[in-house]
Amino acid sequence: MKFKPNPDFERYMIALNCEEPDRIPLGDWHVDALPKENYMGKKIVTLEDQIEFWLTAGFDYITSSSGILEPVRAPEGMTIKGDAVNTAYGDGVAREWAREHDGVITDWETFDTYKWPSADDFDLSKWDAFDHLLPPGMKAILLLGKIYTTVWMFMGAETFFNALKSDEALVGTMFEKIGEIQYETFLRVIEHPCIGAVLNPDDIAHNTGLLIHPKFLRKYVFPWYKRMGDVCRDKGIGFVFHSDGDCSDAMDDLIDCRFHGFNPIQPNSMDIETVKKKWGNQLCLIGNLNLDSTLTLGTPEDVRAEVYERIRTIGPGGGFMVASSNSITDYVPFDNMKAMIDATFEFGRYPIQLEKGEVKGKVWKFQGKPKQKIPSTSAGPLVGVEYVSALLGKGPSLVVEMVQKALETSVNLTDIVNNGLIPAMAIIGEKYQAGEIYIPEMMIAARSMSETLLHFKNELMATGEQKLGTVVIGTVKGDLHDIGKNLVAMMLEGQGFIVEDLGVSISTEKFIKAVKEKKADILAMSALLTTTMVEMQSTINALIEGGLKDSIKVVVGGAPITEAFATQIGADGYAYDSHGAAQKCRELLSA
Repeated sequence: MKFKPNPDFERYMIALNCEEPDRIPLGDWHVDALPKENYMGKKIVTLEDQIEFWLTAGFDYITSSSGILEPVRAPEGMTIKGDAVNTAYGDGVAREWAREHDGVITDWETFDTYKWPSADDFDLSKWDAFDHLLPPGMKAILLLGKIYTTVWMFMGAETFFNALKSDEALVGTMFEKIGEIQYETFLRVIEHPCIGAVLNPDDIAHNTGLLIHPKFLRKYVFPWYKRMGDVCRDKGIGFVFHSDGDCSDAMDDLIDCRFHGFNPIQPNSMDIETVKKKWGNQLCLIGNLNLDSTLTLGTPEDVRAEVYERIRTIGPGGGFMVASSNSITDYVPFDNMKAMIDATFEFGRYPIQLEKGEVKGKVWKFQGKPKQKIPSTSAGPLVGVEYVSALLGKGPSLVVEMVQKALETSVNLTDIVNNGLIPAMAIIGEKYQAGEIYIPEMMIAARSMSETLLHFKNELMATGEQKLGTVVIGTVKGDLHDIGKNLVAMMLEGQGFIVEDLGVSISTEKFIKAVKEKKADILAMSALLTTTMVEMQSTINALIEGGLKDSIKVVVGGAPITEAFATQIGADGYAYDSHGAAQKCRELLSA
């Protein structure tokens, strides 16, 4: 479809205010370089080139970032670069990954000696350029915020999660320091007449819910956003929040922070129709076009059908913008990106008068979080709040002490493990799935369980107890994330499995070699990016070709993975989270 660029930022603001403009705006906040350059048929080098892309593609704005942490720039030492991974454009692109264990700031000494920047140190000259270069009707959106994300990236995710329990004062000081830097930068940039809105990309959630207890967000993060929100409202500037994952437990807080819009309503975590009914009269909904399936693995016809369906169901009444469920990445095929843009212009005219089923194609439908049956145990009196509380305490020493005391009363060690500790971990897993505890608590419990079993390893071996089976686990090639994988590994050990953890960026050859050498019963693979999911298929194909598939069960998981994808590639099981992975492995070996 051909359309003439006609930028009108008032259209964007009307939608942000949950009303109906002339048509539904495009709402993506980031587009990778390769999609931009393919759309324009040339390299994107200058600010003028950037403006030309956003204008030509039909957006009412251009986005750009400033501050201590930007989408394409992180302070030295905060990230590591992985191997180049596939794109939809033939070129391999190396990804930068946040450090998930120890970061730059790990204690008070590294905090005090770090050379913290101020707003004076940032080059803000591009905003002067935008003041003069933007065409009539077009505005700039400042990408700034990342207060929560910046803190954990400076500390490293695991250090950050642990510090919430062991040194909350350091965490609080980190939030204060980052908040001051970001807020001062925000105040300077929004004085530019080109600024029409501020978007805060700050992931506070994952597939199953908030990453940390909301009390920490309310104490350290949301007050900064409330200050920014008040300023934006006073100046008539749009204010948008971006977070992946299920943010249901924070939606009312976001409204209190005076955000106008919420992005991207991750489709495998939140049902956009439910979100519309609950909060659609207070927050403009931006996104939900499935990046992990439709935009990347679907056809242009599928994309067109999904845009049609979202506009048909969410567009009426206003307060909706079409966008991907994260950003337009370089693993989105060009024709799919173009189909999303063209379909928005084709179907998004108000009043919305679209009939169900008029456009054919595969459309993602929210399926809800999978419910897995928790196997019953013959736990008897050993299971209780004591073991659960001990595992959720500050470390393994308390758990070891409890086990030792039980042994002194002539309770068999095998009974303690099978009828005490393992069922207690199952209860903790249920609490996690129910949103009663969060990732820091799960990490503490899983580590305590793992280290307790290690402490009594010799005694357990002397009992001759049979393990449930052997699991080979790893993150697929091109993917460096491992916190989720590590949680799964510890949960499996806690459930009685022998675990061979291969680490991250594991090739098909390494998986196959380990499966053979360890005589594995289960192969567990994890992926974070859609572009690395294909490695799972390659490994399963290699198992089949090597005559190994009939003798092993394959379980897959990770943020973009769905049960449908697992079935499609021939996996035997799919896990939504770490607790579900352990339960699925038990289920597969007991079948």
